[in-house]
Amino acid sequence: MQSGALLYQIALTRIPQVGALTARNLISRFGSAEDVFKAHKKDLLAIPGIGQGTTAEILAPGPLQAAERELEYIQKNGIQAIFYTDARFPVRLKTHRDSPIILYFKGSDAALLDQPRMVAVVGTRDISEHGRAICEELVEGLRPYNIVLVSGLAFGVDVTAHRKATAIGMPNIGVLGHGLGMVYPAQHKAIAERMIENGGLLTEYAHDTGPDREHFPMRNRIISGLCDALLVVETATSGGSMISVEFAAKHNLDIFAVPGRPKDPRSAGCNLLIKNNRAKLVETAEDITEALNWGLDGLKKPIQTQLFVDLTSMEQRIVDIVRQQSNIHIDELSAAVDIPSGALATHILQLEFKGVLRTHPGKRYTVV
Repeated sequence: MQSGALLYQIALTRIPQVGALTARNLISRFGSAEDVFKAHKKDLLAIPGIGQGTTAEILAPGPLQAAERELEYIQKNGIQAIFYTDARFPVRLKTHRDSPIILYFKGSDAALLDQPRMVAVVGTRDISEHGRAICEELVEGLRPYNIVLVSGLAFGVDVTAHRKATAIGMPNIGVLGHGLGMVYPAQHKAIAERMIENGGLLTEYAHDTGPDREHFPMRNRIISGLCDALLVVETATSGGSMISVEFAAKHNLDIFAVPGRPKDPRSAGCNLLIKNNRAKLVETAEDITEALNWGLDGLKKPIQTQLFVDLTSMEQRIVDIVRQQSNIHIDELSAAVDIPSGALATHILQLEFKGVLRTHPGKRYTVV
């Protein structure tokens, strides 16, 4: 990505009152972020929802000046800025209308944001000793399954999961509610620096953005949007973890919860989710991997159904690709077989009827 194009992409996020949806509409209309800033006033005013005030903000020098400062900072500090049109932007997030248009990542490899198996771990800041032990046990149990763990680097369940994952060499990503110019809470700076070595820190906010209260519920949509499943370890019936559950349900994720003692306020949310069939009960890591049909690396599950079904040439081609790229997203599969996603969906439905393909949350597929 040339710094010139990135400058305008960052500038687009620094326009007051221009959110992700409006930014996408502007790029759809003009073709690129740079063309938005070079557009004539009359052309901007012709776009529904872009009034005199927003037009003046686009044409003012402020957004580009702020972008120049941001670009200088990220280049100096080894931070990657990933715009939503970039091939590196996580495929899962691309499918969600509420996703940000830019991500700032500092870590070992941005490809970790788009791995086939990603699990979010969330829960209370006021974690119990029992909850801490269960969280560590579950994280360790997930390690052999080649999973990237995602959480929010907050007190309690979040940092417990990050610390355990880091200690056992499991890639993990912390999604922040502030810019990368700081770590909040400050007590987690040491673990954040270790995470960068085999994982990373991710945010939608510019480096000088502070930890404003409203940012943390919003960052939960990114935690959910990156993943295939959400694990709730301990939580009350309200708060950030339950907000993450709402996003997970909206994103069609599998939701798992660890049961706790009746009337324990730190487990009340988990028990309620299980009671209302909104989450699957989890006692071991295998409860998660089996529900998601995730096998251990190097082990292939027998595909008995293929011995007894007839496949068309296109169906066989689809099956071969999915077998090679397990948990492939529908957009990637459509590109691989070179047919539109609508036509592909018909073939996938037939393969599901034949018991050959399994559909997973986020429009991803594996061979049965």
